[in-house]
Amino acid sequence: MIRMRKYLKDSNVPVIDSHTHILPKDVKDNIHKYLDIDSTFNTLFSNSESISTAEELIDSMDRLKIDTSIILGMGWNDNKFNEYINDYIIESGKKYPERFIPITGIIPNGDNEAIYEAERCVTLGAKGFGEIHADAQNINIIDKKKFSPYVEILQSKNLPIILHSSEPVGHKYPGKGSSTPNKIERFVYNFPELKIILSHWGGGMFLYELMPEISSSFKNVYYDSATSPFLYDQKIFQIAIETVTSDKILFGSDFPIISQSRLLQELHNVIINDKDKQNIIYQNAKSLFLTN
Repeated sequence: MIRMRKYLKDSNVPVIDSHTHILPKDVKDNIHKYLDIDSTFNTLFSNSESISTAEELIDSMDRLKIDTSIILGMGWNDNKFNEYINDYIIESGKKYPERFIPITGIIPNGDNEAIYEAERCVTLGAKGFGEIHADAQNINIIDKKKFSPYVEILQSKNLPIILHSSEPVGHKYPGKGSSTPNKIERFVYNFPELKIILSHWGGGMFLYELMPEISSSFKNVYYDSATSPFLYDQKIFQIAIETVTSDKILFGSDFPIISQSRLLQELHNVIINDKDKQNIIYQNAKSLFLTN
């Protein structure tokens, strides 16, 4: 079993998992009830093994000595279901205030009700919006008009948005979508002052920061490692550090899709420098989520 602190010279450095998901026990126990309610849920959650409750995540964190997890919403389509899950995320954050930081879901293609829901969540303590699943939500991330009301809310509080990102090549998988680097570039150009976290290494977007015109525009962009073992060789950690530095990388597992221990193991296997480890497992997440 990996305990990340064991591998750091400063064993007091906290560990933050920046990408996890939880759902209520009611949803886990009644999957078929919700398959017809929300199309994104139907696509991504056809079996209970893909679902974790707050308490199951806490159990994983306790076993691995992970201090805090960022609990993300998802790209739901049904307003009432989105509100139900957002309530659970916010309530879990209040129940475990030292362990969870809530990020709530939004419906960019929605009406005023969806915007009011986003405002409500921030008022109740949400520390950002995401994870956006643009394809599942029938929206293109380059649609500036649709995203602007939500970005305005975030920027007023200096909060980040988390975007599901897709590789333009490689195998297909449920929820992969088409939010590839060319679209991500447009999204960043549309909202240059917004703090943006690109899930799943941004679909490889970080490599394009070798282009000066990209890196100069991506000052507020970060990359998380969610589901990395399903997509890339573990060398990607070191390659990303060499490309964009460890200041822009977040340890994220995508629990329960993948175990937190597996990502920690990969990180330990390939990252030698203690400062890089500290940035990835704590400092960057702290600056994004714990300073507001």
